[in-house]
Amino acid sequence: MLISSGRISAVGPRSEVEIPAGATVLDTSGQTLLAGFWNSHVHFTEPWGQNAAALPTSELEQHLRDMLLRHGFVHVVDTGSFPEATLALRRRIEAGELAGPSIITAGAPLVTVEGTPRYVPVKLPELRTPEQARMLVREQLAGGTDAIKLFTCSLTERKPFPVMPLAIVQAVTEEAHAHGKPVFAHPTNAAGLSAAVEGGVDVVVHTAPMAGPLPDALHEAMVRRKVALVPTLSLFEWELKRANEAPAVLERFTQVGAEQVRHHARLGGRILFGTDVGYMTDDDPRREYVLLRGAGLELRDILASLTTNPAKQFGREARTGRLAPGLDADVVVIDGDPSRDIEALGNVRLVLRQGKIVYPLSPMPSSLARPGSP
Repeated sequence: MLISSGRISAVGPRSEVEIPAGATVLDTSGQTLLAGFWNSHVHFTEPWGQNAAALPTSELEQHLRDMLLRHGFVHVVDTGSFPEATLALRRRIEAGELAGPSIITAGAPLVTVEGTPRYVPVKLPELRTPEQARMLVREQLAGGTDAIKLFTCSLTERKPFPVMPLAIVQAVTEEAHAHGKPVFAHPTNAAGLSAAVEGGVDVVVHTAPMAGPLPDALHEAMVRRKVALVPTLSLFEWELKRANEAPAVLERFTQVGAEQVRHHARLGGRILFGTDVGYMTDDDPRREYVLLRGAGLELRDILASLTTNPAKQFGREARTGRLAPGLDADVVVIDGDPSRDIEALGNVRLVLRQGKIVYPLSPMPSSLARPGSP
């Protein structure tokens, strides 16, 4: 593969691709080259993310490298954060001040009345009427966010968990779509998932193991309405383990989540890879790869969830998602063969975003670089 000015200029067998004189050669013999990965569910709510406007470049780069770049994530979707801080982080990355991923941000999530989840430390904006919901959507988008995030059902201290009225969900999606922006939904349970799907959201950012097996009609409606799904199967495992839940509870949640993924994929629904890192402190995506494989997804499906699916979902397919001439040189180099071992997707050796090495940062490993020759 040849890279010039941040774009892929040629891809093919070594016998057919001429290496220009003076080119820098990254020798990846014996390794696997893949298109740059997307993580379609992250948060920048940790203290360093909240202070992104002021922290030194070296400190921010270290956090971005540890959380995202070293795992191959060169594109991320922030599904809820402090918008001013996340927009400042994005500006610093896009200005070339620091190495980091591209960021799509939904800003501050919106909830129904008394709907702030019990694990969120600040009170989130509440939607009370369709008219007020439309106004808040306009305000958020005018502030620079790229999407809207809803809790269509929230895991609150009180029960029953509050479900966002359908008319308000519809008002949000209509307003956001009128501005060409997508809407994400955190569903929690079957009622929240139904409100999201019927209300016209674009992406459901979790499965809903709490709901148990979902009706076929709900699965079919998701696919018919082209609602993409971010499984985050490893999140539920992580949450239940730290809550010291019984193994039987963990097993039940795992099985239900896997079946929801399996059913969605079997019907032709779009799967987007995401981990909820930033909320979840374990940044290693290997467990998610294993759980998706266990849910019946083939390697090509998991790769699509990391590359082509999000590129299409978020309107970036003309620039990224594949290793093809003319596209951005977003590249992940891994050790091993993921067709034999899905965890090899986590053995990231080298990452490029638009032709620049973002992991590992300079100095470049001497084992990878050598002067080029015709």
